[in-house]
Amino acid sequence: MPSPMAMIEFADYNPESDALFEVMCSVEKLAELCGQLYRYDSGRKSYDPILHALRDWEQANLIVIDRDFDVEAKQYKAMRIWIRPEFFHGLGFSASELREVVSSFSRWMEKQGLKESYQKRYAQHVLRLARANVASLETKHKLRNLLNKLKTLVIGKDEALKQEKKHLAKALKEKKALAKSLEAPESAEHAAWRRFEAWKVTQPIAAVIAFERQMKA
Repeated sequence: MPSPMAMIEFADYNPESDALFEVMCSVEKLAELCGQLYRYDSGRKSYDPILHALRDWEQANLIVIDRDFDVEAKQYKAMRIWIRPEFFHGLGFSASELREVVSSFSRWMEKQGLKESYQKRYAQHVLRLARANVASLETKHKLRNLLNKLKTLVIGKDEALKQEKKHLAKALKEKKALAKSLEAPESAEHAAWRRFEAWKVTQPIAAVIAFERQMKA
């Protein structure tokens, strides 16, 4: 079965991520770490003991698994896994201790100047999932609500509200940046007119009138 330490090692502890404790590696990688990855001469790989253990943990409400079936390929897509707080409680962590783990991780990132790089790493993880044949959360509102609820249980309502405000501000910033990137480039005539309008408000009215008469002459 997968080692709890392997799951913990690859979990995402960043409170600014969409959900807490996502296992940021594939099931195949977990199997390899636990010595349960079997390779056959045909090239096929197998890790059935890991899959069985994950299903048992899921049924025991220790982890959350998202699965999607690929109709065209007629097989399941790669799953996504999140560790529930109960998983940590079973290892001896109290609710307050688990909250402190997350808070400490956030403070450590801030102190080491790693916050931005970790956010980029998470963004790359999400992008990789979007490009790969991996289960998607886009239309799964019930699952997303569950993950948000579990995150709030760990970090508290006040911190969850603060993180939600950060997400909204970031989304608004990205939306503005996207809208700006889609705008047609400004013409030279429009740029000159804009500079003229800005210049007018800094000059005496007599100077403006004299300049306009000179331009029309």
